[in-house]
Amino acid sequence: KQKRTSKDVFSLERTMKLIAQHEDIFWPEETIETLRFTSRVFIRNQEGKYAFLRIVGEDFLGIRNHLETCGGGVEEDETFLEAAIREVEEEIGYTAKNYHLLGCIIDRLNPIQRMTCSVFFVADADEQLDETNRTEEEKILIDQVVWLSPDEAIRQFRHAESKVDAWVHRRDLRAFIYLLENQY
Repeated sequence: KQKRTSKDVFSLERTMKLIAQHEDIFWPEETIETLRFTSRVFIRNQEGKYAFLRIVGEDFLGIRNHLETCGGGVEEDETFLEAAIREVEEEIGYTAKNYHLLGCIIDRLNPIQRMTCSVFFVADADEQLDETNRTEEEKILIDQVVWLSPDEAIRQFRHAESKVDAWVHRRDLRAFIYLLENQY
């Protein structure tokens, strides 16, 4: 495999749509010390339903009981699209096709002094794999994969039981509404 430069890994950044930029209104302000890049994917099946992760449990941010898009950090020498493809296979156990770039959401998470640039894609579910390849933390926090209609997803995104639920739902709801409004 040929080694990529940072120019290659972040080349999408020059033409990417900024969907939203969110300040952290849930926790006290902290100085931002790190910047993280993630890829997130709305996977759509033939019935027009979308796959979401049901996250439950507790971590340093509090009690979690929320929906979340499939996705995670972009690894070294990986493009946003490569990260999106990998995360779909690892977290929901599917391959997908017809990836389309939606844009990004930049948000702050004060408790960990981090700003995140989440790049969102939409793709069509293709083949279900025999298994997922989740990290140990994902095995603990991911309760299940749920397939929801757009109305069901929006209803669930508008409800939050904790600060961390509200933080995740705000990001993913904004990207999901952008997807639906632009008919991807």
